[in-house]
Amino acid sequence: MPPTHARSLWRSVRGHGITITALARHAARVHADRPGLVVDAWSATFRELWRAAEGVAAVLYLGPLERRPRPVVLACAGPAMQVALIAVARLGLDVMPLSPRLLDDYARAVPRDALLIHDGEAPAWHRGPTASSEQVMAWASTDGSGLGRTRHRARIVLPSMTAAGTITTHVQGAMGVQGLRQLAGLHDRLGIEGTDVVLACAPPHRGQGLQLLGMALLAGATLVSAAHTPAADRIRIIRERFVSVLSASPRQLTGILDELERSGEAPPRLRRIMVAGEDIDADLVRRLHATWGPIVLSAYGTVQTGTVAVATPELLSAHPGTAGRRLPGSDFGIVGHAGRGDATGLLWVRGAHATVITEDRGRIDDGRLTIVGALTQPDTAD
Repeated sequence: MPPTHARSLWRSVRGHGITITALARHAARVHADRPGLVVDAWSATFRELWRAAEGVAAVLYLGPLERRPRPVVLACAGPAMQVALIAVARLGLDVMPLSPRLLDDYARAVPRDALLIHDGEAPAWHRGPTASSEQVMAWASTDGSGLGRTRHRARIVLPSMTAAGTITTHVQGAMGVQGLRQLAGLHDRLGIEGTDVVLACAPPHRGQGLQLLGMALLAGATLVSAAHTPAADRIRIIRERFVSVLSASPRQLTGILDELERSGEAPPRLRRIMVAGEDIDADLVRRLHATWGPIVLSAYGTVQTGTVAVATPELLSAHPGTAGRRLPGSDFGIVGHAGRGDATGLLWVRGAHATVITEDRGRIDDGRLTIVGALTQPDTAD
């Protein structure tokens, strides 16, 4: 990182903590007029993204929030999700991003008096104020540059559902030094540059989508969001947007490969593919390598800890089913097994100020993690 960028990041962190707000402010300052975010037909530079978020924050503060702090639930689609996420974080409020399709399923985890940004009719159980995606994007043109600094630090609340159907909520505060080390470690292993265009198939209400947004803000890479998009459209976006880095789940990658076989198209050029969200099997690794060469990484983590392990293309070529080795600032091990020796059993992981006993069974060989019994609900976003 150049000295000017390091100084900018320090200034942003000093004002906003090590949060998504600080990363967005830093990106607006040093990456300014580079293309920053593309969602559907909407696009913005890093400077425009920050200005849009500040405009939305100013209207939210004076309007629906009535100058009172309250949690905000984002159950919307399109660019409103990312813009509102940064806007609410700018106000230092708790924000819960959710899939619109799962709002009723997660009703027990949603604060009843929260501001709900949601399209369509508000659910009967919700008592707080509401706003729509259309309103958010209209507010994005407001001048919010006069918004004062808040002493609060935004917390991102990510709910998840266990295999048994139990809802758990993880409150993620400032990512801290360890979280920043994880993000930087993932950035180094993935090798994202400021000139890259990253296609994210995970929406921002999933841990992987949120992490990619933070990484793009840190590196100055363009993030193209294509959640809930057919495989044929994803292939078209890769070609038209000159995407160089693709992040998707095994299910989504299988759909892309099947569509290429069905259509007979030549595969679009890619520099790196990151697989996350589900356990990757050896057959898919072989198919990806046969199509694009050894450019595939796999990543493993939880909602609470973020990514804790990454397998590089070299490691994945030698051990196709592995989840990889530890990232800086994170750790993993087998419950009941002391030390870092080889073992098999219930897996625990540590990262982003959280230590979690997962529902997955893992095997550790020579510091390399392999998931041998995945019990958590996989990422089924299409």
